[in-house]
Amino acid sequence: MLSINGPAPRLCDGTTRREALKIGGLGMTGLTLPSLVELSTAHAKPSADKGSSHPASFGKAKNCIILFLSGGASHHDTFDPKPNEPAEIRGEFDQIQTSVPGLVIGEHLPRTAKWMDRVALIRSMTHESSGHAGGGYYMFTGYKYPRGEGAANFMGRDEAPHMGSVLSKVSPGPGPMVPFCIVPRRLDAGSGRRAGQWGGALGGKYDPLQTGGNPNDNDFKLKHLPLIANRPAAVIQRRKKLIDQFNSQLEFLNDNPLARTIQQNQQKALDVITSDAVRRAVDLSTADKQLRGRYGRNLFGQSVLLGKRLLEAGTRLVQVSWLRTQGQMGYAWDSHWNNFQALREDLIPPFDLAFTALMSDLEREGRLDDTLVVVAGEFGRTPKVTLKTAGREHWSNVFSVVLAGAGIRGGQVYGASDKIGGFPGDRPVSPGDLTATIYHCLGIDPRTEVHDQNDRPFFISSGDPIADIIG
Repeated sequence: MLSINGPAPRLCDGTTRREALKIGGLGMTGLTLPSLVELSTAHAKPSADKGSSHPASFGKAKNCIILFLSGGASHHDTFDPKPNEPAEIRGEFDQIQTSVPGLVIGEHLPRTAKWMDRVALIRSMTHESSGHAGGGYYMFTGYKYPRGEGAANFMGRDEAPHMGSVLSKVSPGPGPMVPFCIVPRRLDAGSGRRAGQWGGALGGKYDPLQTGGNPNDNDFKLKHLPLIANRPAAVIQRRKKLIDQFNSQLEFLNDNPLARTIQQNQQKALDVITSDAVRRAVDLSTADKQLRGRYGRNLFGQSVLLGKRLLEAGTRLVQVSWLRTQGQMGYAWDSHWNNFQALREDLIPPFDLAFTALMSDLEREGRLDDTLVVVAGEFGRTPKVTLKTAGREHWSNVFSVVLAGAGIRGGQVYGASDKIGGFPGDRPVSPGDLTATIYHCLGIDPRTEVHDQNDRPFFISSGDPIADIIG
């Protein structure tokens, strides 16, 4: 952090420099958000030329929203039921038919069932990381965490970047909105900050914007930008004038690259806060009450609504994280005990409502064909129910992921788990393959090479796009 020591001389209007730094947060650090520092204007340069072998699905998605069911949703009780197995594997739930003939899913997903003809359901996702932090890292980045599972609870600048951070560097879009947002915040573990949820080795300027707060609050506004997006334009211009006065007194920094960067970032910040689209997106207090109700008046439902509005404002990738603060059980989808009660009461119905509202609105608005929707978690749950606790434990050997929208051929199931849902039975899919598929749909060749902040090269994905599910 750059510090300027000494007395606090006053500007021509009587305001101190220190006060100018505080006003609106638009001081030496722009928006004080890493995501808004030197937003890259570079675009992806795939290894293949135009007219090459890329299928039509390449670049169909203008943006992407990831609904991350943290804790690990039970595939047996949602998207991969085993109705013919014993009760200790089958569980307590029945199955229902979907809009795809012959395809059944868990009974507590009645709304989602009607959308399965528009969805590609992967039932053979698999990896080797059975911890929340390591499993999440693998799913966020496409790379296995290189150190021990315990270390993955702490973020480091030597780690692989989140897909959204790669997108921010390689193809951030025209702006002015930040290209990568996490709603409402990243997933942490105790005092740790789980790896893989930021720019990692790419550096701080590719970290995500985290909206924070509780989008379910009636008066939710994105207050911590910290620019108060619903303030009048005159207030914003007054702040800009103060910052200009401050900058004019830093002549001794004129030849300093950092000072020039600061001024550029201040202008980027002003572009963001004067954007009507951004101002509308981050102010749910003005949203229609019926609209908010359709997504569910709970933390996850309103986070999905806010995520959709951020996409409309120009964000390219939004991750909506299911937090442990929602629900009576307080463990997100990490259902080690009372699995069926939690799924029935706290977990599946809010997801079912929010997913359906998102898909319905995107289709009605004509945006489903250019928006990629992904539903995933860090892993699944054990095939066998733990009788003592009525829970299911961590299980990364096989689980389910849902993709829909831009570039995805719906109405199909890709891969399969074995008889009891314990291991892939057909066409296993790695997190690298999943991230490669997402990059492909967003118009970025998974073989793209980028350089980290120390100019070391690496490829953005370790896998290949899943050819059968991209239309």
